[in-house]
Amino acid sequence: MKKIMIAGCMFLAAGAVASPFEKPAEAIKYRQSAFTLIAANFGDMAAMVKGSKEWDQKLFSQRAQFVSQLTYMPEEGFKYEGSDKGETKARPEIWSDWNGFSAKLTTFQQDMANLANVARDGDEKATKRAFAQAAKNCKSCHSDYKYR
Repeated sequence: MKKIMIAGCMFLAAGAVASPFEKPAEAIKYRQSAFTLIAANFGDMAAMVKGSKEWDQKLFSQRAQFVSQLTYMPEEGFKYEGSDKGETKARPEIWSDWNGFSAKLTTFQQDMANLANVARDGDEKATKRAFAQAAKNCKSCHSDYKYR
C-alpha cells in the first residue's frame, strides 16, 4: 500500500511539473505575463541605448540579467494544447512552423545571455552592440510570429 501511495504521489508530482496550467487561457496569460516583463526591462534598456534615459551600466546589466532569465518562460505557455486559440497576438505560424519559432526563441535566449555577460563586464560600447544584435533578432521573431 505504501508503495502505491508513493507511486501515486510521484505521478501527481510529475504531472504538476509538466504543466502548471489547467486551461489554454492560463497558458496564454502566463506567456503574455512573461513577455510583459521582458518588454518592460527591454524597453528600459532601449531607452538607455537611444539616449532618452541616462546611461546606467549597473541598471542596464540588471535589466539584461532579468531578461536573460525570463526568455525561458514563454515557451511553456506556447506548448500547452489549445493555447493557439483565444485572446492572443500569437500567429498560427508558431505552431505550424514550430522548428522555426523554436530556433528564433533559442537565438533570443542566446543573445540575451550574451548581452547579460557583456553588460556585466561594464563596457558600454560592447553592451550597446550586443543589445543591437538582441533587438534585431527579437524584432525578427515579432515580424514572423506576432500580430501587431
